Amino acid sequence: MNQTNQLSTKVKIVLLFFAFLASLIILAAALIAYNIYTEHNELDELQVSVEEYVTSKYSDAKIEEVSAETSLKGEQLAYVVLEDEPNSTYIYGEGTSGIMQLGPNPAEGEKENYKYLEN
Repeated sequence: MNQTNQLSTKVKIVLLFFAFLASLIILAAALIAYNIYTEHNELDELQVSVEEYVTSKYSDAKIEEVSAETSLKGEQLAYVVLEDEPNSTYIYGEGTSGIMQLGPNPAEGEKENYKYLEN
């Protein structure tokens, strides 16, 4: 009788341990899913704000494509391709002062090839 009580206590401890592990796995999965969700929302907001910035700053510019992604350094960047410059991609990011153009950074002699280049 004593031996079965000890066995059932060991089984209870093992079951409790696995239940604890399962709850940790579920918690970790929920945190990862929340992180992905918030990053996706932030990228969508950046994409919309960059689109508004470009259309307000350059009223004659027609946007062909806007995409946003997170770089390897963790920076959130938006890439804009305009209809009249399909071979050029303008890179925008959000800083403390608002939206700013980060690229392209051409050499001095090539700057006149870009219609919407900011200083």
